[in-house]
Amino acid sequence: MEDLGLDPGETAAILLAEGLNADALLIDERRGRSVAAGRGIAVIGTLGILAGAKRAGAVDSVAPIVELLRADGFWLSEALVETLLKGLGEDRSR
Repeated sequence: MEDLGLDPGETAAILLAEGLNADALLIDERRGRSVAAGRGIAVIGTLGILAGAKRAGAVDSVAPIVELLRADGFWLSEALVETLLKGLGEDRSR
């Protein structure tokens, strides 16, 4: 397996996405996203999936899901969360 200087799982995911000519790769870690994008792979993160789910009507609100992720130890930038929620028409009181 090619060494991309990343965690073995991230490396495998990137190489698999390349091998499958995938439309996009779900990856959240900043370095992994950068390497994937640098190799021409479209990337989407967990918040992007949540935004798509809200836009598709699959979930009513993203804010409670974000809070559950955080409670489970998933780190998310406050600025990124605020931008996401504002873009989806949600406020923090929901």
